[in-house]
Amino acid sequence: MTGDEMTDTVKTHINHLLSELESSETQITPTVHAIYEGGFEQQFSDCLTERISSLDKDIEVMCSYHYQGFIDCVNELLKVQTMVKELQSDICDFDDMLHANSTEILESHESLISQRLELKNMALTIQAIKLCIPVLDMYQKLQEELHNKNYYSAIKILGHLEHTYLPPIASYSFASIMSQQIPKTRQTIKEISRCDLKDFLKTIREKSLEIGLNAMWQSHQIMNTDIPIEHILGRRQKNIEDGPLDFLNFAPIYRCLHIYSIIGEKEAFAREYLSDRRKQADLTFKFVPKATDTIQDNRDYFCKIVGFFVIENTLLHTTQGLVTHTSVDELWSLALSCLGDLDQQLLNKEDKPQQLLDLKLLLVLFCQTLGGYELNVSKLYRLLINLYQKYCDSLQSQWKRKFKEVFGKDNYSPLTVDSDLQLQQLMGCAYHVLDKADIAKFPVNLPFSKLVPDIFTLMEEYIEASLQFATHLDLSQTEVDDLVRKSTNELLTKTLNSCLIELIKERKLVLSQIVQISINTSYLQRYSHCMETFVSSKTGCTVTSTQAKDLYGLKMFDNVKEEAKRQIHVKLTEKIDEFFELSRYNWTTTEVREYPSDYMTDMLTYLYNKFKTFTQLEQSVACGACEEAGKHIANKLTEIFLDPSITQMSRTALDILDQDVTAYEGFSLDEPVKGVKNINLLIPIQLLRNIINMIKFSDFDKYIAEYSPRNSQAVSPDTLARILERFLDKDNKKFSFKSFSMNKGDKELHQLLETVIKKLKTLETTTPGASTPTMMIRKLTR
Repeated sequence: MTGDEMTDTVKTHINHLLSELESSETQITPTVHAIYEGGFEQQFSDCLTERISSLDKDIEVMCSYHYQGFIDCVNELLKVQTMVKELQSDICDFDDMLHANSTEILESHESLISQRLELKNMALTIQAIKLCIPVLDMYQKLQEELHNKNYYSAIKILGHLEHTYLPPIASYSFASIMSQQIPKTRQTIKEISRCDLKDFLKTIREKSLEIGLNAMWQSHQIMNTDIPIEHILGRRQKNIEDGPLDFLNFAPIYRCLHIYSIIGEKEAFAREYLSDRRKQADLTFKFVPKATDTIQDNRDYFCKIVGFFVIENTLLHTTQGLVTHTSVDELWSLALSCLGDLDQQLLNKEDKPQQLLDLKLLLVLFCQTLGGYELNVSKLYRLLINLYQKYCDSLQSQWKRKFKEVFGKDNYSPLTVDSDLQLQQLMGCAYHVLDKADIAKFPVNLPFSKLVPDIFTLMEEYIEASLQFATHLDLSQTEVDDLVRKSTNELLTKTLNSCLIELIKERKLVLSQIVQISINTSYLQRYSHCMETFVSSKTGCTVTSTQAKDLYGLKMFDNVKEEAKRQIHVKLTEKIDEFFELSRYNWTTTEVREYPSDYMTDMLTYLYNKFKTFTQLEQSVACGACEEAGKHIANKLTEIFLDPSITQMSRTALDILDQDVTAYEGFSLDEPVKGVKNINLLIPIQLLRNIINMIKFSDFDKYIAEYSPRNSQAVSPDTLARILERFLDKDNKKFSFKSFSMNKGDKELHQLLETVIKKLKTLETTTPGASTPTMMIRKLTR
């Protein structure tokens, strides 16, 4: 295709592409790619040929323009060629001469280079040796410190080697070997430190007892208390002013702490130490009871705990981060838990009061010592309160034996005192409440027996023994007073009350002894308020204080007196029953007797004499005993007379019974006990008296006319009919009385008696709810 056939647009585009190819310094791929995509290969080839032809023409024109200058330059070069050959010849001659002259210099130069190389190597060697010598010195020093067991210095040297000395010579093989040995050496030091820690822990476990004992002595000296501890802690140590640092070398634990601090494992070491101490605490705090624990065993146990916490307190104030207040509080909580278990063991164990008192003193000193080391010991004082109750229980058991010993030694007779001094010594605190008006001159017979002052003495001793434990318990004066009064109340209500009740119920006691016990109890109650004053004088809490509690246990004497009253009634009724067992009534006798039965006379004489000894009894008790005895006599007589087994009775037998009843009535009217009302003694016998009079005087019409079942004092018609039938002859139905108060013949009497009996039986059947003999006896008993 010719240029004329191409359009102007295509030509312009191809020229533009040629311009890009001429001016482009990068790849021509995009331009070629554009030519082929447009299908301008032939057109581009033609245009390119034209451009080449145009440029060739331009080159020819330029060359023609500069041709003469080119000829001139070639001629100049030819001239220079000749001069160059001459110069080359001169240079070769000079070079030969220079080579000949510089051979020695070159030889000297090589020697100089060799020497300078050696000098450089020597300088490098000296520099390397200067770097290595301190490393080797430090390493030698490390070995020496390890050999001398100065592990703290050794671990510091390891740090310097690792971070300061070895990095500059890290390229040397021996330095690499040293670097590899450092972790192993550090681990070896850690293991050795652990062994030192174990040895230290073993040492402090062995020394805890000695340290704790010394600390308790120091605490006792600082507190300046009056607690007697020599028999508990043993002989006083000479160097009591020494502290824990004087008994124990803490250097190993300090060294281990510093070592672990340097290697960055201080917290891990603290945790390991706390773990080991917890294990030791489990062994130290756990109390293993023995078959026969002594105060020395308990002392060693508490001293070890004190020593344990003294060491912890020392480390708390001499180290940072090893022991903290939190860790000490955790260990103290564990100790309190174990001490709580110990308290339960002690409460379940049978110990004597003195053992418990020694244990209390030891615990108080234990609390005071640990309280001085910033530990909260308030819970331990609460444990002491529980132990106080155990102590009181043990005291009460001991005092129970003492009370019984006093009861066994007493003669239950009024006490004779020869002088006022003897009276003071006997009565103790009760001396000031005695009624001096009753003591005109000495010697004097007191109403009570020696049991009364002995009981007061034992009460004073108990209060003092109880107060021994109640002191130094971190309690106020009022709280101490409350504790002592509470324990005294328990002694009264539980121990003394039960002992007196048991004493009164003993079968071997006779009536006079029970009477004396009742009198003793009355005087114990009368003088008992002196115990209030005695407790207040010991505790310092006044009786009038609103906070002071009463000794309500003193009211137990009312129970004792009531039991004594009941036993007096029992003894009297038993004795009366013994007399009645001697009664031998012959209900068919015809032998006339004008005096009471022997048993009745003896019985009433016995009662007269016994009631004379009731003068010192409370009037209500004495009158009650007299009335109970009279009631029992009346019931026994009525029961004998109404016995349904009696089938026949003579007038003489009735008269004998009447004599016995009359004797009892005379006894009642004589006021056997001062203050007793006669009517109370006569009422029980009134029923029997009415029956006897009714039969003797044949006064049946009034009974039949006035009888009412609601009258409990009247005998039932059926009973009265059976009594009247006793006086009939069972064979011929004749009246068995030989003489009667009415002037009538036997036949009329027999008819009258049969008529009365029929009326009585008719009255019984027409009266609902009539009493039987058994019912009547029950009414009389009431």
